[in-house]
Amino acid sequence: MTGPSSEQLWLVAAAQAIVDMVDPREGEASSSRSLVEHLEGAPRKIIDFMTATSKNYMSHMLAIVKSYWPQNNLALIAKGIASDCSDQDFQGYCKETEMIAVEIL
Repeated sequence: MTGPSSEQLWLVAAAQAIVDMVDPREGEASSSRSLVEHLEGAPRKIIDFMTATSKNYMSHMLAIVKSYWPQNNLALIAKGIASDCSDQDFQGYCKETEMIAVEIL
């Protein structure tokens, strides 16, 4: 009986690197989930990370706009954007921000 091929070992190492990148804590604690199960959850974790980062970036950008242009009414969005706001609300914030950016330009 032969062991795994070098290509199989390389694929396992690449999959483990992706899982470690998406959630480094997964490697610290032993889990009942397999590497494949962890890998299946990776796209959702990447999307969640990107969404939260985008929302955080937009709230910082709005704070900068408000600091340079205080007379503009940003009351609806000046408090920032919660990282768990709905996609529909987020799209509304984007449209409102776009209108403000056009006025500034």
